[in-house]
Amino acid sequence: MKLLRLAAIALVAGTAACAPKLETLPVADFQAYKPDLTGVAEPATLRGSYSQKPGLVGSATYAVGVFAINGKVAFEDEKFDAPIELKPGPQSLTIGYLVGRRGDSIPVMLNAKPGGRYVIKRAEDTNWADGLNYNRIRTWLYIEDERTGEIVVPNTPDIIMSIEGRYQPPSGADVATIRGTVHESGLSVYPIAVDGQIVPEDRQRGVWVAPRWEPTKSVALAPGIRAIAILARTGLYEGYLPVLLDAKPGVSYTVKFDFALKRSGGVRVHTHTIWIEDAATGEIVVPKSDLPGTIL
Repeated sequence: MKLLRLAAIALVAGTAACAPKLETLPVADFQAYKPDLTGVAEPATLRGSYSQKPGLVGSATYAVGVFAINGKVAFEDEKFDAPIELKPGPQSLTIGYLVGRRGDSIPVMLNAKPGGRYVIKRAEDTNWADGLNYNRIRTWLYIEDERTGEIVVPNTPDIIMSIEGRYQPPSGADVATIRGTVHESGLSVYPIAVDGQIVPEDRQRGVWVAPRWEPTKSVALAPGIRAIAILARTGLYEGYLPVLLDAKPGVSYTVKFDFALKRSGGVRVHTHTIWIEDAATGEIVVPKSDLPGTIL
């Protein structure tokens, strides 16, 4: 099932013993990606790939692909290598991999060219010492132009804190801003990346401390179409919702969310419903979209 495989990236064991009856729960709205290609002469395509990693007993198959595009679920029936059509222009993506029931994902941006043919691939971190610094060997994900071999999204590790480079916010009178929201329970959603660049941490990673981002701190945006990755954080669970925001000069935006137990097929799923509002008017400028969390 599409939902189960997507949520397996951050699956946390739960129990349904005290959960509400399935039929009483609202239905989760995990929207499928369906691009509007009206008037597009040469759509681009993006697909995933499969790779084998030898082990002590047999080998492991890594399914590498795109999990979400511009706020929508992007793969169907676990066909990671099936091409997905894209409208040329900036694409806000979550790409990742699954090996069995384990996996991970990262937010990136792809500037799709007309007629471009792109494939997502993976590689192992060759620097074991560096990988052990993060308590495990990292997987690198990248996007390649199949026709030219050009790397259009460079090697990006699946541990977000180890991604090199940081977003450089613009300045000036016409910049827009965006900030996140924190619920009194501690649940939070906030922009973690802009145009494929990670927002600078408010507390740097140290030997004994994890990096920290302040959810309600405003992040400056240049006006125009921006690829924004929203991080939803709930205890042990973290998930990304990649969206496109048409940032208007001088406008402030707020990422909002609801959190509820919903149903999808025959399972109960803790779900973040995420959207972006104009902070001054309350207008919803990026529509509500459900992001799966813990399965019960």
